[in-house]
Amino acid sequence: MHYKPLVTRKLTRLRQQLKSIAPAFAVLTLLTACASPELRQSTANNTEVTPSITDTNNETPSVKRDYPVRPFSTQTFYDLLVAEIAGTRGNLDLALENYQRQALATRDPGVVARAVGTASYQKNNAALQELGVLWAEVEPENLQARNMAFYAQAQQGHFKLAFAHADYLLGQNNGKYMVLLPSYTTKLDNEQRLILLEQYQASDKKHSGKRDFLLGKALILTQLSRHDEALSAVRSILNRQASDQPARLVAAQILHRAERPDEAIAELQQGLKHSPKSQQLQLQLIRFVAKNDLPLAIEKMTALALQEDDNDKFKLALALLHSENLDAEAARQIYHSLIDKGHMASQAHYQLAQMAEQRSLLDDALQHYLQVSDTALLLQATSRISQILASRGQLDDARLHLHQLRLDHPNHASAFYQLESQLLIARQGHQSAQTLLDEGLAEHPDNIELLYSRSLVHEKLGNIAATEKDLRAIIEQDTDNASALNALGYTLATRTERYDEALELIQRAVAIKPNDPAIQDSLGWVLFKRGEYDKALGHLRAAMHTMPDPEVAAHLGEVLWTTGAEDEARSVWKNAINNNPSNEPLLDTLKRLNVQL
Repeated sequence: MHYKPLVTRKLTRLRQQLKSIAPAFAVLTLLTACASPELRQSTANNTEVTPSITDTNNETPSVKRDYPVRPFSTQTFYDLLVAEIAGTRGNLDLALENYQRQALATRDPGVVARAVGTASYQKNNAALQELGVLWAEVEPENLQARNMAFYAQAQQGHFKLAFAHADYLLGQNNGKYMVLLPSYTTKLDNEQRLILLEQYQASDKKHSGKRDFLLGKALILTQLSRHDEALSAVRSILNRQASDQPARLVAAQILHRAERPDEAIAELQQGLKHSPKSQQLQLQLIRFVAKNDLPLAIEKMTALALQEDDNDKFKLALALLHSENLDAEAARQIYHSLIDKGHMASQAHYQLAQMAEQRSLLDDALQHYLQVSDTALLLQATSRISQILASRGQLDDARLHLHQLRLDHPNHASAFYQLESQLLIARQGHQSAQTLLDEGLAEHPDNIELLYSRSLVHEKLGNIAATEKDLRAIIEQDTDNASALNALGYTLATRTERYDEALELIQRAVAIKPNDPAIQDSLGWVLFKRGEYDKALGHLRAAMHTMPDPEVAAHLGEVLWTTGAEDEARSVWKNAINNNPSNEPLLDTLKRLNVQL
């Protein structure tokens, strides 16, 4: 047979042709990068949520620049060609895979920027984290790259590295990152906060007097309950610019956190002397006043609603205050007026539904929940509709409603499948939920959310092989999926004796999310299973401090019990069971160890 030499000759000619056009294609690739999609801007709806790398506010990797062209190897050129064609045909997964591989291999700024643009368009957070750091390494003076690297490092808990990027950007007259950085430590322990504070303190002389630097430092000091120091930093801003509203708001928040409410209110009143029409200052003042004097807060909110032409959001807030003040009729009147205007109708219907539920008027509640169309509230409303129908013996109607929503909102189909699976678990058991999730995955193959949900169902049914298969399918798609890595590692540690493999998986999750208490709990548990009791205790104590969860308490108590610290173990378990008397993992632990509290 002579087909092998023939194929070889054809491949050789193809390589020669590729080499001859490689420079031209490189120009095409790098120029088309100019049109790559921008990062989505932040639309965070909760001040407690830390910004993600796909939620940047200003700088975006739009890659609006020309990059010098350099020759690529045949393999690099081939991968880029495949990526470009895949992108034009809508196969963005393949496009990103090739761009990312060659970005890492070549470290070429143009290729990296192209990969960033593709990952941004897909909102692929894991890829953006890796590529953002790489982009700043290959183009340290590129502000877009620094922006990406900041978010990547901050999200992963690498605060020293994130601070370095914030420091550089502050030097380029963009100080917002210094203010943002403390938002990533709000839910962490003081040890992590001190690491960040040390970075601010080391830069005191360098940035002395810079407003955003001082605000960021004040925020991290506040988290550490060092209120006087925090207030001093903000005062130095207000002494120079008394009308600085953000600084005034931070000063008031510090005083409020320090349990000095009268001073906090006085601080906001002082700010309103300089900026009498500031909605932010007025709203914060109303929030503080409402804690002790609801009628006064209602009076101030009414005045604020009247003075603004576009006042629907203030009316909604006013209605919430009336509800809190137990004046349901006043609240209902405002909600109905908003519905009549057609403004913020979903929010008004949702609140009316909640009020009806509290009065056990379930038919009224259903009617209002069914009118909710705003995406932000749709899932919550749908969950309540399903629960109400199921509680009345109308499980089939609840399922039919969820089925229709999947047809009407295909982009949210996986979420509605998850809601239905939770309903079935509660009403019919895990086997029915598995059948449903099988159906969902038949319609949406490789959907990560559905795979994860089904893996949990498999675990409850004792089918550990199927659990592992689903979780590995997620990891194959997203190698940096910390939740799947952690879940698989924890499952192997709990349901098998494959402790070394479990440890490796959990350590990968820790590398991605080093401060996640659930992952720290898993790490402590697998170390306990391996007999490394001291290390296990360290991680479990840290997890318990950050997240006082009953399952973490069960784990911590068992390690303490095993190491002879029985009194402390009993104390941990007692506190947990007082707050969670029906928690299965906690009760199972006590039963297995034959412990009577």
